[in-house]
Amino acid sequence: MNRHPINNKIKLQSCRVSKQGQRGFGLPEALVAASAGAVLIGASTLALRSTGSLINKMDQKASLQQNTTGGKRLMRSEIERSLHLLIATDTTPSENLAHTDLNHTDYKASLNQCKALAQQSNKVFNPLFGAKMAELNQPVYYGLSLSSSGHGYAIQRCGSMMHLDGRYNETETQSLATVIDDIGRIRCDSDKPECKITSSKGEVPLKNIAANINFTFSGDKTPERISREPAIRLMTDENRKLIRFIDPTKEGDNIETSFLKVESINKEITTRPFYFIAYARADKRIENGEDEGSVLNGLFFRNVSSKRMRFLVDGSGSMSACILWGSGYGNWKVYWGGRYYFWSRRSCALTRMESLQNELKSLISDLPDDTHISLRSFSSAGYQNHRSWEDSARALTKIGNDGARDSAIAFINTLDDGVAYRWGGTSPWEGLDEAFADEGTDTLYFLSDGEPNYDRNRGQWNTADHTSAPAYYADLNDGRDISIKVNTIALGSKSSWMETLATRTTGDYLYIDKKYVLSASQ
Repeated sequence: MNRHPINNKIKLQSCRVSKQGQRGFGLPEALVAASAGAVLIGASTLALRSTGSLINKMDQKASLQQNTTGGKRLMRSEIERSLHLLIATDTTPSENLAHTDLNHTDYKASLNQCKALAQQSNKVFNPLFGAKMAELNQPVYYGLSLSSSGHGYAIQRCGSMMHLDGRYNETETQSLATVIDDIGRIRCDSDKPECKITSSKGEVPLKNIAANINFTFSGDKTPERISREPAIRLMTDENRKLIRFIDPTKEGDNIETSFLKVESINKEITTRPFYFIAYARADKRIENGEDEGSVLNGLFFRNVSSKRMRFLVDGSGSMSACILWGSGYGNWKVYWGGRYYFWSRRSCALTRMESLQNELKSLISDLPDDTHISLRSFSSAGYQNHRSWEDSARALTKIGNDGARDSAIAFINTLDDGVAYRWGGTSPWEGLDEAFADEGTDTLYFLSDGEPNYDRNRGQWNTADHTSAPAYYADLNDGRDISIKVNTIALGSKSSWMETLATRTTGDYLYIDKKYVLSASQ
């Protein structure tokens, strides 16, 4: 961005003595004038500095956004085309998980090559996890290193080079590249000045921390992070299919998610949440699970290009269904089991609701500032999740407004609060009516994991509603100056009425498979 300095010129013009003997400025007046000029110059300088700081921070935010978006896409696509993940654990893997052991001797040589490549650039490569690809003899690894600035951390990819069409280099030559730069470092007491980690030789350099920090999984999580350590923590499921970035620190502080951070010379700090979930799904074999409606997150919201859109998402209790179970146990929690709710202490690596939340938060984080949106969750009237994001309760809100993006994400984070049976049922009609009554909306993303409990008139839902409900909204669309394109996403089971609604409004229908591979054998 080109910056043009502001020149403030203050000219003090003398006042000549008139023929009548009147004098100009005396000493008091001159002092007052000089003081006023100094104040004006000082105020202008302060404004210029503030403007420069604001512009600099906007540049940093844009850089972090671009960095995150591209890196997440690469990691997600590679994990999703893999057979399974490789992680290091603090216990010897069981026989059926031996093939997921990152410390296996089969991978030692290729991991050493990655570390050697990092050393050539005077950096380090500390493995986080690996992805076993069907077309490669050696896995692709993702590891921790230093950021390009040297003041933070980065995630690097090490493995066979990839062509632009997605094919791997047949020679499997190892290459090393940064995919996520500027991983933040934890500060003292959440966000106070940096603590110092010291040893007998003085303060420990970040390079040493990056090289020696422990990313060994205990159960389904890597260890919590402390001051000056990278602001990332990983979670997986019992079958080593999932990688999820979670809150890196203990509960109760001001940090709630992994994050990126840039700190300028004048200590101006720019942070950006890092939301990421991906799962290996190359193996398409099916094994029946406890929940017939299991569904993983994918790209729920595709082809997002509108600048005036609404998101209407299912907040009903069935969204508490556990998609992937973890390896450990924790506090009691209630889940939807397909036909009823049940309590369990078993660790759930990912629920439907968490999957939706992550997808929405990632999308909201990446939307351009000039995008106007509305967020609404639907369940049953009077229940917890039948509500709107307050900022968009009356009209679409510009996501670039001061505090709007953070407020939207905070609203999304509340959708899994409390116990699931208090979230409510499935009643999308109020949200749909609201969307079609808004002449400023041109696109609606409508997501649901089940059939409505009732029809639009509170009658029993039946097959006739599969055509009558879409027809009603299609007729409303015909009377609008700007038609709404309704993109529907059906989770867990196919929905003919949602498909018809999308077709009748020139939108897209997306069905997310209700089954997922739970078998770890290949």
